[in-house]
Amino acid sequence: MDKQERIMVSICCITYNHEKYVAKAIEGFLMQETDFKYEVVVHDDASTDHTADIIRSYEQKYPEIIKPIYQTINQHSKGVRVLPTFIYPKATGKYIALCEGDDYWTDPHKLKKQVDHMEQNPGCTFCFHNAFLENDTAGLLKKAMVPHTDQNKKYYSNQNRKYNAGELQLLGFIPTASFLYPKKVVNDLPDWYFDAPAGDLAIKLIATSHGYAYYINEIMSVYRINVQSSMTAQWKKEDRTKKIQRIKGFVSTLDAFDKWTDHRFGNEIEESKTSFELRLELAKGNKRMLSEERYKDYFRKLGSREKINLYIRLYFPRLITFLKETLPFDLKYRLVR
Repeated sequence: MDKQERIMVSICCITYNHEKYVAKAIEGFLMQETDFKYEVVVHDDASTDHTADIIRSYEQKYPEIIKPIYQTINQHSKGVRVLPTFIYPKATGKYIALCEGDDYWTDPHKLKKQVDHMEQNPGCTFCFHNAFLENDTAGLLKKAMVPHTDQNKKYYSNQNRKYNAGELQLLGFIPTASFLYPKKVVNDLPDWYFDAPAGDLAIKLIATSHGYAYYINEIMSVYRINVQSSMTAQWKKEDRTKKIQRIKGFVSTLDAFDKWTDHRFGNEIEESKTSFELRLELAKGNKRMLSEERYKDYFRKLGSREKINLYIRLYFPRLITFLKETLPFDLKYRLVR
């Protein structure tokens, strides 16, 4: 089967109560200009709004492209990993592209640029790009998402470049709607993937460990925040106990990945673990942590803004709450996220 006949990319989209957003996500898929076929496997997790109705309308118009999965019982609330359980088995493409139902693509050539690189460079097992941020209430913030923090800047280059799995972890957050990877790398996921507090963190590490990641220095999607049904919105509502448990989950994920890869990226993973352990002590309110030997070197590497932010969070937590409630969104995002 040649390139024009086979499904080259399965676009995997998870939705839940995304009636305000899902049409824009699907339109971003349908506008892709490619010389290969692609499909959209969209999973609605028993939404209680009109998300499923909107998906059905696109399914009727584009039955050869839109391949929906409609749940009658919410699977996420049961602890089910939707991607490997329902979406991957239905995906027939050589590559997987991700985009959740509240995010969207902005470049009609996004898929072709990524697939072209992957096809020409078989050693590349993960490809990603940059994105703008959009606040659900304050609108589009034209600031690139990558690098996400001052600390991540030292692992970022304002140009296309390669990353190994450890370097990619130290780059920090990358937009899920930029992910593209071969389906074969997720055919047999390790057990620790299913325990990870964030599946996208595990996926980017697993995929990249099979080869290398390639960053395309272009903004080709939008990442929304403050969407009520999103995982990050739920994290903001956590009490201290749940927050501590989640951060411990990230540390455990990094430990499991390190062991799974025979410590090939040990130095980078250890540095990333330190950052999560620091957040853990912060969540516990441990004011003595800055004087602990294991954090001194890490703290010295932080930028001045991040050092100030850390001190304020430790000694003046109510000030952070006040700033979040009063600052305009763009300043709040830059200063106290």
